[in-house]
Amino acid sequence: MKILAIPFLLSALLYGQGAGQTQEPVKIVPGTPAVKGPAETAPIPGATPPPPPVSPDTVVAEVNGKKYTADEVDKLMALLPAQYQQAARTQPQARSQMLSQIILMQRLAADAEKAGLDQKSPFKEQLEMQRIQALSTAELSDVNNTMKTTEAEQQKYYNDNLDKFKEVKVRVIYIAFNPTPGKAAAGGKKLPTEAEAQAKIEDLGKQIKEGADFGKLARENSDDSASAAKDGDFGVLKMDSSYPQPIKTAVFALKQGEVSAPIKQPNGFYLIRAEEISQRSFNDSVVQLMQAVKQAKYQDWLKAMQAQYSVKIENPDYFTPRVPAQLQQVH
Repeated sequence: MKILAIPFLLSALLYGQGAGQTQEPVKIVPGTPAVKGPAETAPIPGATPPPPPVSPDTVVAEVNGKKYTADEVDKLMALLPAQYQQAARTQPQARSQMLSQIILMQRLAADAEKAGLDQKSPFKEQLEMQRIQALSTAELSDVNNTMKTTEAEQQKYYNDNLDKFKEVKVRVIYIAFNPTPGKAAAGGKKLPTEAEAQAKIEDLGKQIKEGADFGKLARENSDDSASAAKDGDFGVLKMDSSYPQPIKTAVFALKQGEVSAPIKQPNGFYLIRAEEISQRSFNDSVVQLMQAVKQAKYQDWLKAMQAQYSVKIENPDYFTPRVPAQLQQVH
């Protein structure tokens, strides 16, 4: 269908320009100080100097006889979905091609309005649904972003969810296995089968129950070299740590000094010992509490809104499946 050609072309431009390239988003650690300006560095001999800054009123392009300033192009690019904006920022060729397509689409849209297509079905209804979707999404985002929390709400959430603010210092023993028997492991290292690894981890668990030193066994047997070098010391786990849920579930069920049963993961088994269990204080958890309370209040608000508009069916016949006439079986 030709009506889809331009959106598809934008997608093709994005894919074609980005093939083989991976653009990582900038990650900002909370608390990072604001950037004051570029650090003074000595120029690298032979390096191409960066282009000079372009002022908003500088003419940067001409399309079909009309000149466009940098500010005008920036505003046009802002109309694009986020994934296209990323390509436009990082890929100069894609930026110019997308500019061409946006202006072409503007012209086609203007011609469609002159022809009254925006007042004809099905385009009128499609435009209305797009308007509803855009505004409803904007409202949800605005409510979420402006949701306020009080210290009293945060304190109540903290008191009601103390387990979420536990921290457990752990030691681990990790026994890796080959998840694809018959296929060489990475680096050519020969790994045991899953059954062999399970037997080994169970034997180590038995030795620990009989009084063997966990740290010594970790140092001599664990395939996690970083923690093995520290007698199995794996650091501190929090409920919001980005570890697999089965590991967190096992860890936070332990009492201090207890060792877990073997925990299977895709490439190996873990034994985990809870060395020290502590509770993060309210003051140390303020940022997490603000986000948690805010999200809880937002979900409550959303559920209340949805409850107001739940459908009560008055005539079930209307809601029964309907088969188009051309698909009905002819007897």
